[in-house]
Amino acid sequence: MSITKINLSIKQSVLLRLIKNGESLEDASSKAGLCINLAKNYLKPKNPFAIY
Repeated sequence: MSITKINLSIKQSVLLRLIKNGESLEDASSKAGLCINLAKNYLKPKNPFAIY
């Protein structure tokens, strides 16, 4: 089931939850309704010098 007409921030949280639960990037991005390139951009740190 694909998610359509939903805010991108909700799609991002769905993507992160699916990856946390062990889904692969391809499966999680497909289930969240995002293309793989957009999903990869969400996973990149915004500031590479930040300490988490």
